[in-house]
Amino acid sequence: MSPLGWAILLFILGLIFLALEFVVPSSGALGAMCALSFVAAIFVGFLAGRVTGAAILLAVCLVVPTAVAAAVRWWPDTPIGRLMLIQRPKSPAEVLPETLAYRGLRELVGRRGQARGLMVPSGSVLIDGKTYDAISEGLPIEPHQPIIVVGVSTQRLIVRPDSTVRAELATPEAVAPQGPLVPDIPDPFAEA
Repeated sequence: MSPLGWAILLFILGLIFLALEFVVPSSGALGAMCALSFVAAIFVGFLAGRVTGAAILLAVCLVVPTAVAAAVRWWPDTPIGRLMLIQRPKSPAEVLPETLAYRGLRELVGRRGQARGLMVPSGSVLIDGKTYDAISEGLPIEPHQPIIVVGVSTQRLIVRPDSTVRAELATPEAVAPQGPLVPDIPDPFAEA
């Protein structure tokens, strides 16, 4: 067999070892044989001629990075890749703790309270008599300023100043008139 035939055969053998490395768990033995096959193909290719050696070297330099990039991109989604690798979580909720302290914070979104101290941007807030760690959504919040919870991030409430106008229940004493609302004006048509 000519050196060109050997070079092509070693190149094809290197491709086979490269493909098997991603499918068969061999602790790197197939990868080492792949590398040796490619190096031998390049060496024998240069024995066949400069153009042949340069062509095989160029092919190896194009095939190996392309195959590795494709393996990194698509191999984890193949059936054998799913068996061999740890699967990525589909959503952040899959890896978050199931504790009441963490999940309970989500229930506070939309609730109102007040800042306990100056929040530039983090501090603590008071909601229904309980103190929580919080971070401002971007604006500084003064002490005792009303706040509203808009989200939760890393065990902290995300709050912003509450500028909504809320109706307060009035006590009956506050609603009772203090005196006549309209001054007494004599009725000219009334019978005397």
